[in-house]
Amino acid sequence: MSDQQTVRLHLRGFISLLTALSFLIMTVSGVILFITPQGRIAYWLDWTFLGISKTQWGDMHITTSLLFALAGLWHTWLNWRALVSYFQDKVSKALALKAELAVAAVITLFCTIGGIYKTPPLSYILDLNEYVKDSWVKTEEDEPVISHAELLPLKSFLQKVDIELEPALAELKKQGIAVSGPDQKLLDISRNNGTSPAKIYRLLQPLEQNVADVRPPLPAASITQASAPSVAAPAQPPAAASLWTAELVQQQFEGKGVGRKTLADICQEFRLDQAVISNKLAGKGIKMAASDTLKKISDDRGELPIEILKVILVGEKK
Repeated sequence: MSDQQTVRLHLRGFISLLTALSFLIMTVSGVILFITPQGRIAYWLDWTFLGISKTQWGDMHITTSLLFALAGLWHTWLNWRALVSYFQDKVSKALALKAELAVAAVITLFCTIGGIYKTPPLSYILDLNEYVKDSWVKTEEDEPVISHAELLPLKSFLQKVDIELEPALAELKKQGIAVSGPDQKLLDISRNNGTSPAKIYRLLQPLEQNVADVRPPLPAASITQASAPSVAAPAQPPAAASLWTAELVQQQFEGKGVGRKTLADICQEFRLDQAVISNKLAGKGIKMAASDTLKKISDDRGELPIEILKVILVGEKK
């Protein structure tokens, strides 16, 4: 055996092992990504598996998939003559290969198109994927209070949740949470202290200001007038502030994972008459069963789940 043949044999073995190992890691990372929580939940809870974050698992999957593709192409090139000879031999002997190719092509096409349009039974796998990802949310506290809150500097985050900076810094220090300054990102603070953005928010949540508590006192004249007897005023219609508006729905529920809620869940949570809401949706051309989720209906209509929620809530009492 010549040195050239020895090198070639070693190269073939190397490429075969590289293809197999990259396929193994790519498969493992793909399975992990299948069960990871939704992005907003993973970042808010600072979710990790085996000490590796969701983003890192995704990056690993991309790089090993690229490695597998390159190794596979290299493997095909090294064995090109053998492959061509094999196919030619099969074609010349029988039509069996054509049938195999046709079946393989149909299966591949079905999985490709079925994945796009969620065709059963592939839709069951995608539904399972959604269920597993959403199952990481155990309580409302697991939902981020603001979309991508973990990326905000501490002072910006506190402004959005109505918490004063100085009391917050004092509370964090009391709880043993080290903060380099108000401009440090919430995610960096949590990681430096071995916790998560969600847990830090729970520590600070009691400091949130209640709008009613910080309302300025009434002027003395108003108090005097209020204490004097007066004729009962005519009944007034409900104030607009007591009704849901599109802006309020957007502000309060954007990025909160409302897509997993069903119509029954929403009606129960907001004390709405399900029959009335169903008719309201039907008036907008939306057919939604009690067990349908906002995400299912919004996907069918090419909209975001929060747009369906707006149809349900806008005009209803808060």
